[in-house]
Amino acid sequence: MLLDVSQEDGNLIVSYYNFEGKTRFKHYELTSKDLYNWYPCDASDKRADLKMKNWDGTPVRKGRTKHLNKYRVIEYLENIPEQDKKTIFGYDFPKTYFIDIEVEVTDSFPEPEKAENAITAICIVTPANQCVVLATRDIPKEQYGAIENQINEHFKSTGETFTFDMKCFKSEYDMLYTFLKSFVRKFPMMTGWNFVKFDWAYIVNRAKKLGIDASIASPLDRLFSNNNYPSHVGVMDYMEIYSKWDRTVSIKDDLKLDTAGAAVLGIKKIKYDGTLQDLYEKEYSKYIFYNAVDTALVQLIHKKIKTMDIALTISHMSRISIFKAASPVAITESLLCKEFLKQNRVMATLDEKNTKSRQYEGAFVKQPITGMHNSVACFDFASLYPSIMRQMNVSPESFVKKVDPKHTSDEMADDRIVAINGVVYKSEESILKRILADLYGQRKEYKKKSFELQQKAYDLEKTLPKT
Repeated sequence: MLLDVSQEDGNLIVSYYNFEGKTRFKHYELTSKDLYNWYPCDASDKRADLKMKNWDGTPVRKGRTKHLNKYRVIEYLENIPEQDKKTIFGYDFPKTYFIDIEVEVTDSFPEPEKAENAITAICIVTPANQCVVLATRDIPKEQYGAIENQINEHFKSTGETFTFDMKCFKSEYDMLYTFLKSFVRKFPMMTGWNFVKFDWAYIVNRAKKLGIDASIASPLDRLFSNNNYPSHVGVMDYMEIYSKWDRTVSIKDDLKLDTAGAAVLGIKKIKYDGTLQDLYEKEYSKYIFYNAVDTALVQLIHKKIKTMDIALTISHMSRISIFKAASPVAITESLLCKEFLKQNRVMATLDEKNTKSRQYEGAFVKQPITGMHNSVACFDFASLYPSIMRQMNVSPESFVKKVDPKHTSDEMADDRIVAINGVVYKSEESILKRILADLYGQRKEYKKKSFELQQKAYDLEKTLPKT
């Protein structure tokens, strides 16, 4: 499964997950013949390519560049050896590490942007159910076993057991540097609850305050995006995943970990008297126990509902970086780009100097008539938007024009499809219609297979002796 792609020193570096869930790399040397992007041009342009066309059938030319744009990267990866594609885009999930930090609390709740308070503990829960706490204050080793027993008692109903260990550092600097340099850069995937906006943001900004370059968390010593993700290290926020894709909990009162734990597992966080800072100062052993439970709780939520697998599957099917799995635009662009390439068409980049930003009208939403009504009916259409798009043959290259809805009858023809809002499309099967038909077919096939497997599991469960 594709993790990340970056261009470094004349090489395209591709990271992916292998069948063991570990991060692996492939390096592709970019020669002068590879270093170009596609641009629209006039038919009279002598530089117009004789083989390739733009997505809409118009001429394109190659423009030399030092950096491939996102469409050229897709094109390049579509032309690597088939065995490499099978390896990079295989359906292999990463080994995932769950992280939670604790921060010193003073007058107010710690703000990630300022990161003024010290990080006191970092808990890591490994795929092997190891709870490892990094901290700047130790507890007697004879208490490790007691904390381990407390953790396992707390999660007894799940049938899962954990081991507990702790590593104490002389300073916050040493702890944070070790975490970034020796732990994070080796993680195939790391996640946690509200991890991106709080934990990771706080770690990066706190490191900056301590004089640590957080880019050491990346195998390539690079951070990217506004979230300062470490390049080629998987990062996801389980709270955001749970909010966006989970369907096991139909009504989510809020997105607090305590609420999610109770809804999914019937297990809540550790309760304590006073403030978290009081717990740190007066009951430090319980403070560490609290940190470990918060981290393990997210891991057990994942094991129960596997919501992250949805995001990873989207990444796999679209052949995009896992960092783009939540972006409908990135998914659509990737699917379109690869389908266009089959027809020797590319997605050329417009000259940004000559383009203007435009706004588009959103979907129509009918305002409800408020009040109590009798005989109310609710209609649920299967895949409504994709079905409409297939029926109308909606696609960038099939669009002809938009006319006044009053004059749609004037546009009727055998090679035209006219929507009620006046938008006219070609009737020849479009690229997007083909993609949607393929995805819809796969969806039906997977749902059927899922039902069959659930039935087999149910039948097998009935044959097993009761304990």
